Amino acid sequence: MWATPLYVVAWPPVAESLRIIGDSVGGRPVRHWLSMKTQPVRPLLRRWREEGRGVEVVTDFELSAALAEGFGASRIVVNGVGKHSWLSRSSVPGLIVHFDSLHEVRELAKQARKLEWRTGIRLHVAEEFDPDEPRFGGQFGLNAQEAAVALDILRTEGLVAESVQFHLRTNVEGVECYRRALSETARVCRQVGFEPKYVDCGGGLPIHYAEPDGRARDREFVSGFRRTLAASLELYSGLNELWLENGRFMTSRAGVFVMTVIDIKDRPDCRYLICDGGRTNHAFVSDWETHRIFTVPQRTGPICLTTVCGPNCMAYDRLARTELPEDIEVGDRLVWTDAGAYHLPWESRFSHGLANVVWYDEENGLRLARPAESFEQWWGVWR
Repeated sequence: MWATPLYVVAWPPVAESLRIIGDSVGGRPVRHWLSMKTQPVRPLLRRWREEGRGVEVVTDFELSAALAEGFGASRIVVNGVGKHSWLSRSSVPGLIVHFDSLHEVRELAKQARKLEWRTGIRLHVAEEFDPDEPRFGGQFGLNAQEAAVALDILRTEGLVAESVQFHLRTNVEGVECYRRALSETARVCRQVGFEPKYVDCGGGLPIHYAEPDGRARDREFVSGFRRTLAASLELYSGLNELWLENGRFMTSRAGVFVMTVIDIKDRPDCRYLICDGGRTNHAFVSDWETHRIFTVPQRTGPICLTTVCGPNCMAYDRLARTELPEDIEVGDRLVWTDAGAYHLPWESRFSHGLANVVWYDEENGLRLARPAESFEQWWGVWR
């Protein structure tokens, strides 16, 4: 129906992820904020808004998109670093803003009072570090001393902070990381005399992509995560709600990437399938993640070592090297699963333009949400 390469994004897996985590824990409400940077798809935002939920934004474009899609300011959390460089231009009253640095607080405090923003702070906790080089803590959040100063500045402006946020990293390896982070956050809040109404645990729930029992392991992790949240409630005497901003867990399984085999080369080392989509354009995360691939039509021949290549003339454009049926033919479709998180934000125009995006929900079935770019759209941006 639609030419490949294309993405298919669907609502039911998002709804399932919401059900797995739930909207309450230990008798307290849990509020889910959709991380827009993870999957900025217009029909997804509209469905999320219809569910009465809010979004988390970290850029001016994301804020503008949230407003354009009808999210009220009370349903928009503004996070991220260096946001004074763009949020200072905002005239939107009633936003929820988590300050990430003292410079942000000093630059935005008066504006926050004038526009009646609901304010909070992001803390840097010991459990937060660069997963590639763990000795580095990273650039996010305030330490305890900075948090005390930030809260004093806000009080001077007549602002009372309501929320505290932390975010560990992607694919957190164990629930104990959250327990330690929640304990540290509570300790810092007591130290600086702050009783938050809302504790925002960010995101980071893992997705076990490459394991056959991945879905079972995800559910097991979430069960432990919920127990950890419930056990931590007593640390926060003034708590009204827990907030979560899980993007990858919510949307990863809500998308697939579909490509067509356009050429095949059999070599002594392995078989090479050349497709009309690949790593360079459409699946940047294939550089470090392994995703399941299946064929349409289904092929059941003996398997052989196969390299799935994209359409670009560069050795890096390799989507996967794995065992696939040897009876795959030119014209077959390959479906790259779990392509809902970050694939679209990182999509490249690399000499081909952006791909089709198809949306699916139970009410309307499949429909084209974004057409592939034409040559005029791809080349016409130049002046």
